[in-house]
Amino acid sequence: MMLQPFEEFRPSYIPRLRKLGRRWLVSQTYHRADQPQYEGQKPRINLLFSDYMELGEARLHLNAVKKDRYAAIVDLEKAEHLAKINAMMSEGSDYHIFFAVVRSAKELENLINREYREKLKAYIEHQTNWRISHQTAVKPTIQLSFGEIFIILKHGNQQIRIKFEEIEKAEERKGEE
Repeated sequence: MMLQPFEEFRPSYIPRLRKLGRRWLVSQTYHRADQPQYEGQKPRINLLFSDYMELGEARLHLNAVKKDRYAAIVDLEKAEHLAKINAMMSEGSDYHIFFAVVRSAKELENLINREYREKLKAYIEHQTNWRISHQTAVKPTIQLSFGEIFIILKHGNQQIRIKFEEIEKAEERKGEE
């Protein structure tokens, strides 16, 4: 099962974001929240919103996900964009929207350290030339970029940045062998 660390996007976030000057949202398909569908249940489209103060930053993000059919820039100062978001969050909507924020970055790091420790060690062993003793604790840090979770691993003066998805896939491959 995939880790789903992000908060659901709530209507109460909109006025807060506007007040903070974070008027730009970038939407994209969100695969970490894929939920099983039950008979008679209409499938919902999971989206992820990331917020930005500057339009240029939002454009960089949009460019990174431009092949996504749900990639768009939303302007919270435009009435038609607000109306669309409100419709997407309404009861019975085809959409389930998440916000690219975590309740606690420290809790997420602790969870990854606890639940993925062996997978991280296996990744280091198979994908790097680092030689780390068994007593050495691997303590990753978390980074969010363009709606993706990245793991930063440091050893000596070396550092690697890995999509968290790669750690999860390594787990699946290990289970298939």
